[in-house]
Amino acid sequence: MKKVAVFVMVMCLVLAGAAFSAGKGDTEVTAKKVSADPKDAGSPEWGSAKEAVIVNDGASGGPFEKKTLEVRVKAVYTKGGNISMLFSWPDSEQSMTKEAWKFSKGKWEKQKGDEDKVAVNWEIKRIKNFATKGCSVVCHSEAKNHDDWKYHTATATERGDLWIWKSYTTGSMGYAEDGYVDDDSRKSDAGSGKAKKNESSDKKKPKYMRKAGGPGTLVEGDTVEIKDGAKFKDGDVVPSWILSKFSGSMADIKASAKWANGKWNVMLQRKLDTGDKENDVMFDTRRDYSFAVAVFNNSSKHNSYNSAPLKLKFD
Repeated sequence: MKKVAVFVMVMCLVLAGAAFSAGKGDTEVTAKKVSADPKDAGSPEWGSAKEAVIVNDGASGGPFEKKTLEVRVKAVYTKGGNISMLFSWPDSEQSMTKEAWKFSKGKWEKQKGDEDKVAVNWEIKRIKNFATKGCSVVCHSEAKNHDDWKYHTATATERGDLWIWKSYTTGSMGYAEDGYVDDDSRKSDAGSGKAKKNESSDKKKPKYMRKAGGPGTLVEGDTVEIKDGAKFKDGDVVPSWILSKFSGSMADIKASAKWANGKWNVMLQRKLDTGDKENDVMFDTRRDYSFAVAVFNNSSKHNSYNSAPLKLKFD
């Protein structure tokens, strides 16, 4: 398994004393059995699913503190097949910049801006108090600086399944990252799909550009190294991240997303049983499952809107 850089994606629901908006939203999502998997947010299968409206609180100490965000959630499943979840929330802007490089006055500069995200955390092996306290029980403050806080379980017998959809670095490829949380840190499932930084050794300019040139996503295998003397004009933009093709267990979660009219609709779809009991939650439709959701608005780390502990039921 590949270890990734540890950061606090504060799905930590009570970071620095933040409180849940108790009683202001739904805490249960019911998955409706359907005969076919939905293809996207507009598929007819969603018509039979009950919509849950959850109220996420902005994490303390960040730009969303004391703010709330309504996230609408639907879930459907097929017998012995897939579970599909639809997340919808208002967002005035589609954030896809992810610190892209921009050429200006003879030099490269990184633009401000991140990407939008939705993250979902489940239990693989029981995590003490997760069902009542959510992701706060896996957010640990070993360091004074919030950015250095670690996201991990308290013991080796506990394990979480973490799905993360990112508007640019994973959504552009049609997937969400599939990872897990153990007593050490947050890690990726086996396979490929992690985006890589596109920067020179001195970190002052991009190292690669698209083979065809011009704007657009930068995907591994379709890049060319930028040679000394290459000519660019003011306003030219090169992505600061190289996207990777998804494979292996990292490719378990397919995603379909659309931003329109100030709203995101993001569908995540995964097999009920992936066969990887060690690193994925196995959905048995006779059981209920605790989970939590975080939404990031052009942000990362601890700058998120976080749900109260939630429960998934199957009808």
